[in-house]
Amino acid sequence: MKLLRSVLLLTAVLACVASAQAQADKAESAKLEGTWVGGVRSPAGKAKDGSATMVQISELTIKDGRITSCKDGKGLSLGNCESLALNPASKTLDATGDSKNGKKGVFQGIYRVNGDKLEWCAANPGIARPKDFFTTPQVQFHMVFDKKK
Repeated sequence: MKLLRSVLLLTAVLACVASAQAQADKAESAKLEGTWVGGVRSPAGKAKDGSATMVQISELTIKDGRITSCKDGKGLSLGNCESLALNPASKTLDATGDSKNGKKGVFQGIYRVNGDKLEWCAANPGIARPKDFFTTPQVQFHMVFDKKK
């Protein structure tokens, strides 16, 4: 009888923990919903023209767990995203889709959100997940966005 009570108590505790984690995941996912503007930081932190980005991203819209729009500074699509996989516990954010230059697969990434600022560093398909936030052209890209009000 004691064992049965212990098992039931443990099951109840695990259910509560799982529910709390699901709520935390949902809250974290909600932070990412919306339209963001920014760009990819250049490897040196400044582009040749002195700007802070090497590729301007005029619009990155996240809705219902996927990127619904990603355009460059000229309004041209930077690719398509079928889905996003968010793991708040490990601060990973992976996009599955393709880029305008034909790279297809999973773009493994890390992210951090601070208020209305999103930083996302993602690697091209087939390349290991970034461990830190920096840009190495054709390997990984450190993107910095401000949430559009």
